[in-house]
Amino acid sequence: MPIIVGEVGWPTDGDKNANVIYAKRFYDGFFRKMAKKEGTPLRPGKIDVYLFGLIDEDMKSVLPGDFERHWGLFTYDGKPKFPMDLSGQGHDKYLVGATGVEYLPAQWCVFNRDAKDLSSLDGDMEFACSSGDCTALVPGSSCNGLDKSGKISYAFNMYFQMQDQDVRACDFGGLAKITTKNASQNGCLFPVQILSAGVKTSAAGAAAAAAAIGMTLLLLL
Repeated sequence: MPIIVGEVGWPTDGDKNANVIYAKRFYDGFFRKMAKKEGTPLRPGKIDVYLFGLIDEDMKSVLPGDFERHWGLFTYDGKPKFPMDLSGQGHDKYLVGATGVEYLPAQWCVFNRDAKDLSSLDGDMEFACSSGDCTALVPGSSCNGLDKSGKISYAFNMYFQMQDQDVRACDFGGLAKITTKNASQNGCLFPVQILSAGVKTSAAGAAAAAAAIGMTLLLLL
């Protein structure tokens, strides 16, 4: 009877034991085992395996744990996380990443340190995290070392980016502001959202509408 393993992998964030170092160690050992084609004592021979997963999923349910959104071999924008050797021979190299990835403008939503009324801050951060992705802030994760202001900025930015940088998503009653200075710090990445097909379509439609209006005005003149 052939054996097929449907999912095998190691997450890289969202838990104290989920990081790139542990993930690489796991895959190195796993590929060495698979290269031998030994199988198990009861089922010797080749085993077909599906790695889990390809890219991180920022909208995946975290009911099993905050690490659920970080199983990808690639980051959300298609960059390989660490070198690996699928042959199991120890010849590490980075997998080929995605090409031609387009991003939204290089801007971030951060905590406005000049804000005076902070009464809604806790609620706003909770809202941003519930509608965004704050799994990198949990204890032991990549962004847990940020100070309070940094964590607030991270939460606000994740919500802002996941709303395709809608300016209305970076206000929070004056507690947030948009900046063009990269907010990433201390090994914690503040991502910039990739340009989705929907945003492209909207932008193209707006440009076409503007061109049509301009042509109409010229004809009227």
